[in-house]
Amino acid sequence: MRSVAHFPAEWLVEVVALRGGGRDSRGNPLPVEEVPVADCLVGSRATMDPLSRGDLTTADGILYRDLEPGVEFFSTDRIRVPEGAWLAAGVWAVDGEPKRWPLGWEVPLRKEP
Repeated sequence: MRSVAHFPAEWLVEVVALRGGGRDSRGNPLPVEEVPVADCLVGSRATMDPLSRGDLTTADGILYRDLEPGVEFFSTDRIRVPEGAWLAAGVWAVDGEPKRWPLGWEVPLRKEP
């Protein structure tokens, strides 16, 4: 059974999951793997203004994707959202553990500065 596929096609977007990176034992940068993931539904979850004037506003988002063999999300992923999506374009960090439900993925996101 598919749930995201029932939304209008113009609501769906292809994102890129950025995996890996970091540094090796000598401090050299490791390559980042770019994994395109089509047919995602992304949107805003919440924003929160800081209590003190010195902090920045944070933004949370959510990504939904139907289950499909070979498509998986990890807590260490960063998600690049393209221009034109419901969620602000840019790179978002996966915020916690992605949830795998019988109807698909629910991936919490937090905007990177």
